[in-house]
Amino acid sequence: MKIFGFDFSNLSYSKEENLKHNRRVIKTLERSVENGFSADGFIENQNRLSCIKYSARNFAYCGCGCIAYWNILFSRGRKIGIPRLASEMEKGCFFRGVFGTKALFMKRFMEKKGEKVELFVSPEDLLESGINEAIIAYYKKPRIAHYVAFTAEGENEKGEKLFRFYNVGGRLMRKFGEGNPVIMTLSGFVTETNYNIALFYKLS
Repeated sequence: MKIFGFDFSNLSYSKEENLKHNRRVIKTLERSVENGFSADGFIENQNRLSCIKYSARNFAYCGCGCIAYWNILFSRGRKIGIPRLASEMEKGCFFRGVFGTKALFMKRFMEKKGEKVELFVSPEDLLESGINEAIIAYYKKPRIAHYVAFTAEGENEKGEKLFRFYNVGGRLMRKFGEGNPVIMTLSGFVTETNYNIALFYKLS
């Protein structure tokens, strides 16, 4: 059953079965651009990972929140298993994944993992606070909601801070090329994304 384009059918799932399935998949999944990864191992295209179950849906449908935090951990050299993190985070899915991962759950979950998390709504305030890594949750009409992780990547010739953005999707992925690093200023990302509202999770 679909309401306003959202699929509310088949909302049942088993946490245990999801975990078993995902462990089997990951054992044989080649981490290639064709399967949604970058050459250096980050998850860059969730649409190619429908094979990973997440709540009553899958990574392609609603896995961006889990993927964002996994990419942050991976950037630190912490190679936590995708099945394990998905199993821990899927309880935070809104309507069993129909509307993705709850925004406030993201903050609480990361804090339980020992992160210090500050929330910002202004990219300018975020930059002024000093930042090395963060996650943005944004909404763009009519019904696009997405989580994107980003980490510091030096400066450009103007002295502006650059960031690498992971799993950007859509227009930006096509602009840089699937699987390629997306490195730009935060203001550039905001302009390109043209979102309506956003929440930034600063990790430190």
